[in-house]
Amino acid sequence: MAAPVQVQGDTFVPGTPVALFQTRIVGAGEFTDQYDVTRDGRFLINTVVDQATTAPITLIQHWRPPQAK
Repeated sequence: MAAPVQVQGDTFVPGTPVALFQTRIVGAGEFTDQYDVTRDGRFLINTVVDQATTAPITLIQHWRPPQAK
């Protein structure tokens, strides 16, 4: 969301907020932190990704690196 603001003398006048872009934020029950903002103003948002475009994950259990000789 963004809102225009004006300062008229000693008075702060906020404008009407508008949506910057559409999000599909996951419900509060799954993620407690739904977004985070960095010091320079960039941000990350937890959102649902289309399941058809996700790549599979390979999990290797009990892997041991080769022993040095």
